[in-house]
Amino acid sequence: MSEERKLARRLMYAIYGADEVFILKNRGMHINYAELNIMYVLDGDTPCSQKEIAEQMFIPLTTVNTIIKRWEKEGILIQTPIEGKRREMQIVLTDKGKEYAEQYLSFIYKAEEQAIKKTLEKYSAEFIDALEYYGECLHESFKDMDY
Repeated sequence: MSEERKLARRLMYAIYGADEVFILKNRGMHINYAELNIMYVLDGDTPCSQKEIAEQMFIPLTTVNTIIKRWEKEGILIQTPIEGKRREMQIVLTDKGKEYAEQYLSFIYKAEEQAIKKTLEKYSAEFIDALEYYGECLHESFKDMDY
């Protein structure tokens, strides 16, 4: 196995290991993994569309649409038209949705903050730039390949 292959494998195991934390913690909750990921995106500072959520979290658009429609009926979020876009809607959490997000995401935020603090004691914040760059390169590599 080449050195690049060994390094790529270590990196992917680390990424999958980080993702596994969310999956394992999610098992005891009354929210599924896709819902947790959608809630994570919606709890950010910027309103977004269903398309943006699907692309950012790699969740099928049909799944995002189903969850968004249900949550809109439950009063967790609202959708408003995006100026200049015919079919896309901007999604934001309602006060009820923010409480819902707090219930499910507070432990994640706390764990992330502890982990990033500990990591930054050992490595610079540039490791995030490197991971983002690796993700971009990986996407480009897959686009360029013939399967």
